[in-house]
Amino acid sequence: MRGDGVGRRLGFPTANIRPRSPERLPRGVWRVQVFGTTLGERLAVCNVGLRPTLGGRRLVVEVHVPGWTGDLYGRTLKVSFLSAIRAEKKFGSLGGLKAQIRRDVASLTRAPRRNS
Repeated sequence: MRGDGVGRRLGFPTANIRPRSPERLPRGVWRVQVFGTTLGERLAVCNVGLRPTLGGRRLVVEVHVPGWTGDLYGRTLKVSFLSAIRAEKKFGSLGGLKAQIRRDVASLTRAPRRNS
């Protein structure tokens, strides 16, 4: 589904997902495996939350797939949660948020933390 385009403006375009049961999803920023017919299977970063830095008031699920430049509008994606990266938090600026997203994406290449 279409989002606000903020991720794209920050340099991290996202696929905005409409989940079947959003209330059952784990909140925070996650290392995920995403699969789609035009995308294949890839590691990605997923945010499940309100986007407090942007003044969000509704739950959103958005996935950034590093290196992907295609169009995913109207496509069905399967997202498997692998491990937590961090809790969602409010940043003082969009620059601070952008720097954190950069670190989140970089964490995909490191070994995941085990969930306890």
